[in-house]
Formats: sequence, C-alpha cells, structure tokens
Amino acid sequence: MLDVRLSDGLDEESLVAFVDRLSAAGDGGKAVDAARARITRDVRAGEPSAGVRRLALSLHTPIPPRPRSSSDEPETVLSLVPDEALIVLSGARDEELVETVAGLVRRGLRTIVTATGADLPDVVRRQLPPAVAARTVERLRPIPGTDLRRLRRLLSTSTPARRARGRQDLPPAEKLPDTEEIAGCCERAARVVEGSDGAEGSRLAELLRDLDAERREAVTQVGRYVGRTVGALNESTHAAWLRPLAARLVHNNHRAEFDGLQVLAARQREAAGQLAPGVTEEGTPPADAATALKDYRSFLETGGRSRTYFRSLAQREAQPALRAFRVNGAVPRTVEDITAVLGYLDVRDRQAEIELACGELGVPVPVQPSHLDELIDALGVAAAAARSVGALRHDVLFLQNDSPVAVPDLPTAERVAAAIVDYDEHGDPAEAGDELERLAAELEAIPSAPERTPPELTAAVEALRAHDADAYAAALDALGSARRESEDQQACEELLGRLATSTPELARAWSDGSDDGYGLLCFASVDSLLSDLPSPDSADVVVVLGAGALQADALLLTAVAPRLVGVVGDEPRAASSGTTFLEVLNQASARFLRGGLAGRDDVPAGPQPAIPVQNGAAES
Repeated sequence: MLDVRLSDGLDEESLVAFVDRLSAAGDGGKAVDAARARITRDVRAGEPSAGVRRLALSLHTPIPPRPRSSSDEPETVLSLVPDEALIVLSGARDEELVETVAGLVRRGLRTIVTATGADLPDVVRRQLPPAVAARTVERLRPIPGTDLRRLRRLLSTSTPARRARGRQDLPPAEKLPDTEEIAGCCERAARVVEGSDGAEGSRLAELLRDLDAERREAVTQVGRYVGRTVGALNESTHAAWLRPLAARLVHNNHRAEFDGLQVLAARQREAAGQLAPGVTEEGTPPADAATALKDYRSFLETGGRSRTYFRSLAQREAQPALRAFRVNGAVPRTVEDITAVLGYLDVRDRQAEIELACGELGVPVPVQPSHLDELIDALGVAAAAARSVGALRHDVLFLQNDSPVAVPDLPTAERVAAAIVDYDEHGDPAEAGDELERLAAELEAIPSAPERTPPELTAAVEALRAHDADAYAAALDALGSARRESEDQQACEELLGRLATSTPELARAWSDGSDDGYGLLCFASVDSLLSDLPSPDSADVVVVLGAGALQADALLLTAVAPRLVGVVGDEPRAASSGTTFLEVLNQASARFLRGGLAGRDDVPAGPQPAIPVQNGAAES
C-alpha cells in the first residue's frame, strides 16, 4: 500500500517536497520538469493550485470514501463532481464518455479533455452534440482570463430586462434632480397653512407674488407682528376673556370703555402703591366725606387749629367723616392722617369705577392690588393684538385694487398673517408645483423615442407630477440599478464581440443563451498541458483519458483544475509499482466508478510499494 506520509502537510516546504516526489514517480521528461518548476514557483509565491492542495490533503489525511447516497439513482460522474475532487471512471462506453463530457460542459464547467495520444480525444470530439461542439475552443483562454470570467458571470446573470437595456435611453445621474431638492419642492407644493383653506392661501400667494420685494417685505413684517401679538394673546392665561375683548376692539366696539379702564387701572396701581397703611372704616362715611375732609385739610394747612370747643365751620363739617375712620386705631387729627384717609377714599371710589368698566367689558374685577398688574398686562396684550390686526387689515386692503382678500375679524387675521409668513419662509406652493412639472417635462424629453423610455424613468416622471418624494426616491434608486444593468449589458456585448473574433461559434452559442450553460471545452495532450500549465482559475475540471496507462507523475495535472476525472479504458495498464496514477488516486480516497454503475472499483491486488517520501523510503 502507498505510504500515508506521501504528503507531510500543506505548508510551503511540505507541498514543494510533495511535488518533487510526485514528479519523480514516473518516466519524467521535459513536460514533467516544466510542470514541477511551475507548480513549485506558485507554491513559493503563496498561490498553490487548488487541485494540488486537495491531492496533498487527501494523501496527508486519508478519509474514507463518502457513503453512497440513499437515492435509487446510480452514481455518475455528473452526480459526484460537485462534491468530489478526485473521480475514476472505468469501463465506460464511448457514448457514455461523450455524455459525461457533454454534461460537464452543459453545467457551465470549463472542461479540459487530455490524453497521452491523439486517438482517444478524437473519439470524444467526433461524437459531441452540436451544441457542445460549438463550445469547443483551441485555446483555453480565447480572451484574457479576467475578461472571460467576467463574461461568463454576466451571461449567467443575464435577464430579459437587462438585455432590453441596450434599447433604452437611460439618463445620466447628473441630469436627475437630487432627492433632497425634490423632497423640498414636494413639501412646499403640499403646504397648507394650518387653519386656512386652500383657495384663500392661493389668492393671497398670487397677490404677494405680484408685489415688488420692498412692498412684500413690509407686508411680511406686519404679518409677523400679528403672529407675535395674537400669539401672545392665545398663550395668555386670560385668553378665555382676552380673545373676545380683542375681537370687539378690532371693530372698535367698547373702545372708549377699554381706554378708560386702562387709565383707571394704571392710576389705581399708582395710588395703591402710595396708600398709607393703618386706615380703617369704623362707620359709614357721609357722601360728601371727601369734600369735607379736603376743606378741613386746607384749613389746617393754612394755620387753622383743631379745637375741642368752639370748633371752626370746616372742623364741624368734617367731623362726621372723621368719626367714620381710624388711622392706626385713632381718630384722624393731623394733616397726615386726613391725607391718608383721602387717599383711602380715592382708591375706594376708583375701584368702584373699575368694577363698573370691567362689568361692561366682560373683564374679571381685580380684587387685590396684585391683580392690577395682571389686568394692566392683559389689557396691553389685547390692545397690541387689536392694533396689529388693524395694520394688517389696512395693508391687505391695499395689496391691489379690489383686493379679493379681506380681514374682517380676528380669526381671519390669524390665518392671513400665517399665510403671509409661510409664503416668505417657504415660498409659493404653486411655484413649487410648477417647478416639479418643469422637471418632469425635462426628464420626459430625454428618450429619443417613446419606445426607448425605461420604465424607471416613467415612474420618476409620474412621481414628480404626483408630488410624491418617496416614490421619486424609489424611482431614482431603480434608475441607478437600471444604469448598472445597462453598463453590465454593454460590457457583456463588448466582451462577446471580442470573443467572436477568435471563437465565433463559442460566442454565438453563449450569446444565444440556452440550457447548455456557459461552459467550454478544450482538448489538449498531457505533454502540452504539463509543458505550459494554465494560470489559476482557467479550468474547472480536467478529464484524463487512458488513465490506466499513466504513472503517478501525471497527477501533476491536478494543477490544471481543482477537479480531476480519470477515465480508464482498454489501454495497456501501467506496471504496478505503487506509483501508478490509479494507485495514488486510490490512496487519496478518490471515488471509483465502473461504467456509470454505482460502487467502488477494486484495485489490483499485490504488493504496492510507496512513492519515496521525505527523509527515507516508505515501507513495502
């Protein structure tokens, strides 16, 4: 039996030693020497061929054959080749061999058929089906390897849609509007100011579009002013009564009462701040209390004196009012005391006026001095809102003669102001719609004829006219894919044209597309292959005819492709020395088939000396 140490591993030195021993296990010659040198160079470069690595691995770590599948179908080369790297077929009839080779090509495999003599390959060549014969090439690479691989990939992924790209006019990417630009246009075209109807917004946009820039800026400032003042009105905690009040002021209803309340509230706040403490009412003062107290204060200020007996007329008339009040618990006597009481009466009487005005305007009455600040601020908000609405009514009225837009009330003013500001910030929705239509028309005009319009471009045009930014983005992505398909199709046609210059029949067979795949077939002698090994990834499987007559050095053919099929016919057998082609394959656990029937082929019995191994001879 062959020594399991035939391969010592997969590191660089072990692979080089394995190739050296393999090339020495035969008759040798220039072809074998050339193959050994080429394989060694590839190993040293870190690029060992897949076939050599697999053979070395199988001999380094022998594994039992895969068990037969449970299927009732017999195992064949075609059924095993996807999983097995090393197969031996013996006893096959010519037609069966031809069918095997044809099947490999139909599966898209780049297949090389080789033998030591010319007769065996000719038997296969003469009986090939026409579809497979058309895929026969004289050179393994009719065009450079990278181009050939790309062509096969493009052909295998070809679809009717991609082939149709050559008859379509696809727009270049730079002619397509950016998705962000379209999204902005669609957003502007679809904008409707909250609370306004579309007709009102459209009419206002038309008016603003016709204004010069300076006039439009002035109107916009008024609109912003309304937005600020009415916004403050709406945000106020007193909005429930402020909005109705401001709405009446817009029409100048209760204007006098409103202005009077503002004055009263301001004076009351000032007087309340100056009010002396400690003044209380102990009784009901007379109706003319304020007049009597003012006269008595004047009497005292001009030198008069307060008397207990023989009181002056001013003192006697003020006496009922003085008895009704206390200042710090005592009856008022001095000028300061009387002034404090007069201030108290002034605040009290003005409070009565404020209550009356609040009742007329529907405003809550301020009960405490702190409420006055809230009232004054709230009245200021209402006044500002009314003034801004008045300014807006004036400006809108004179936008043009017989202006179709009016501002009759506060809600309308809010809508119109919002529409004016929106126009300034976002533009006219109609202009955005016109821009989208213009862009759609430009895209629609790109194809030279309607039948050359790609469906993705039609989708983009429809999305623009529907103001649908998401659909446009999807169409743009689809156009990108279509453009890549078109580039692939152009490359495929160019590569097919180059292939046709050297192998027109192969190019025609591949371009027609069929169930026969995109494989190819090449016939070459063993010596020619070993003398000039194809570069890596040039072939998928090598079929070796007359394998029974070969020595082990012919296994250097594993460098040609990652899979090897040895075909044993009625050729004279190589002398069994442990180093024949078949004996080494058996040691590598290759799958042996007989004629297309399932099962292992027996290896001739007898002594099988090993190939010499590194550091000594193997056992016999």
